[in-house]
Amino acid sequence: MKKVDPRSIDYHLLDARQKAVKVITNAAYGYAGWVGARWFRKPVAEATAAWGRSVIMKSVDMAKELSLEIIYGDTDSLFIKYEPEKVEKLVKRIREELGLEIRPEKIYKKILFTEAKKRYCGLLPDGSLDNVGLEVVRGDWANVAKTTQERVLEMILKENSVSRAVEFVRSLIADLREHKIPYRDLVIWKTLTRPVEKYKVNAPHVEAARILKRMGWSLTTGDQVGYVIIHGPGRLYEKAKPCILASYKDIDIEYYIKKQIVPAALRILSMFGVEEKDLIVAEVKKPKTLADFFS
Repeated sequence: MKKVDPRSIDYHLLDARQKAVKVITNAAYGYAGWVGARWFRKPVAEATAAWGRSVIMKSVDMAKELSLEIIYGDTDSLFIKYEPEKVEKLVKRIREELGLEIRPEKIYKKILFTEAKKRYCGLLPDGSLDNVGLEVVRGDWANVAKTTQERVLEMILKENSVSRAVEFVRSLIADLREHKIPYRDLVIWKTLTRPVEKYKVNAPHVEAARILKRMGWSLTTGDQVGYVIIHGPGRLYEKAKPCILASYKDIDIEYYIKKQIVPAALRILSMFGVEEKDLIVAEVKKPKTLADFFS
């Protein structure tokens, strides 16, 4: 992958393949440690985890011996303050002493770690952001939430400005209340992982799919369902409506503010002391005009 343009189709194909291999190997490890598995072998699972810990700890010790500053480490990676010559020596030692072919995967100009493991965002030398484990790469958020988090990260990592990020979120909320955010950015897309009739849970996308099925739509495993959350009583799934059957006037604006935009922003901004009350400004009611009474 390092020899392929990250923007090319080949790169995305290779990336999909490596993720598939990772899923398969993780599944094999998990299956070996599951007591109900046909080939349950607890020592195999324990040995796999122990070997991984051992490699990481030995790598940490080698890095410290080279006076490299370790910023963060987890089960399968180390984040080190980049000093080219020392890092090259570390790579050589790990290759020779541990028998692993490793090399720096990415070099960040800046990086922001969240409170959760394996959730961070780094600023790459070309100015792009590399998001790992954050809402922006998950499919159960509306595009408005993803856009919010992307812009907040950009303002912090590129502009070093928390205040500008806060003001952006406030402005976005005001625009949403005035219906200035495109309707399509409020749609939440989820993929059906089984036939609609096989679902036992009442999830929002499942309820939206059931509505479409009753209307005669043909839906099957792998199809994406787009829905919005509308005004009304009841649980969340009861407020889900297929996006093609709703309009802006139906939208539960406060849901999108408090359950989409603000949580996505606070995942980052809370680390800088920002709270929900700092983002949500009370709605200012505009005085009614004569035209409002006839609309």
